[in-house]
Amino acid sequence: MPAFDLRTPLRAMRGAVRENVALAPYMHLRVGGPVDWFLEPLTEEDAALCVRVCRDSNVPLRVLGGGSNVLCSDHGVRGAVLHLGGHNRMVRDGLRITAGSGVTLASLLRSTKEVGLAGLEKLTGIPAHVGGAVAMNAGTREGETFEYLTSVTVIEPTGELQVLAKTDLQPRYRDGGLGDRIVLHATWELYEDDPNAIFQRFSESLKRRNATQPVSQRSVGCVFKNPPGDAAGRLIEASGCKTLRNGGIEVSGVHANYFVNSSNGTCAQFLELLEEVRRRVQSKFGVYLEPEVKLWGF
Repeated sequence: MPAFDLRTPLRAMRGAVRENVALAPYMHLRVGGPVDWFLEPLTEEDAALCVRVCRDSNVPLRVLGGGSNVLCSDHGVRGAVLHLGGHNRMVRDGLRITAGSGVTLASLLRSTKEVGLAGLEKLTGIPAHVGGAVAMNAGTREGETFEYLTSVTVIEPTGELQVLAKTDLQPRYRDGGLGDRIVLHATWELYEDDPNAIFQRFSESLKRRNATQPVSQRSVGCVFKNPPGDAAGRLIEASGCKTLRNGGIEVSGVHANYFVNSSNGTCAQFLELLEEVRRRVQSKFGVYLEPEVKLWGF
């Protein structure tokens, strides 16, 4: 049983408040233990209430979308997880489209393509939700989430709702510059193009991604950030780590900066493999690789 109660202070919240929920089913890698409290608010105001209650109760709070860039300890995490997967509404206004934090990038790209709005095809194949993509400025070699973004609605650490313009933030490589703010929805201003031309770019990008990344396997995306002027995948492969295995976790034979869960792997096995790969790269090239994956429960 959790050492603290959230059900009582959240009795006015619309949504679900659950105790001792296993996180592995919500993680793309399918590993991870339980969390004390799992919160699924229905509205933005309810999500803000969760933040205020956890702050006032000194309960650690983490935010979960699609779980595509998160590694959770086998022992789980203390505190609460705010799950925003149900915030999946999209609204179009001319060249602008607004998407909730729970919208998958795949759904967002399909919707914009169908109405002839271009610009987001560069994000094709990223297995993220809007909230996570904005928070980490997810991207590919072709472009990043913030390229056409105009504004984002967030919950401040105080529990207040706030609308921020792109100019209010300082996004950088794999970091949206949001700090401890929580993304509720984001707006992009795109440009018109022939849907067939958009579809062609979409298809070409997806084809490249399928050929160069293990998109059909369970992973957390890129494990390490690319060091300045180089690629983590190249360094890992050149260090002899491609297909290196530790239990059920293996360095992908398709792209060395992806670790895949091929057979009931654990978080502990993933971390051991991460450290071994990092050690080999540093020994051979003198480069210390920084994780891109978010670590929970450590």
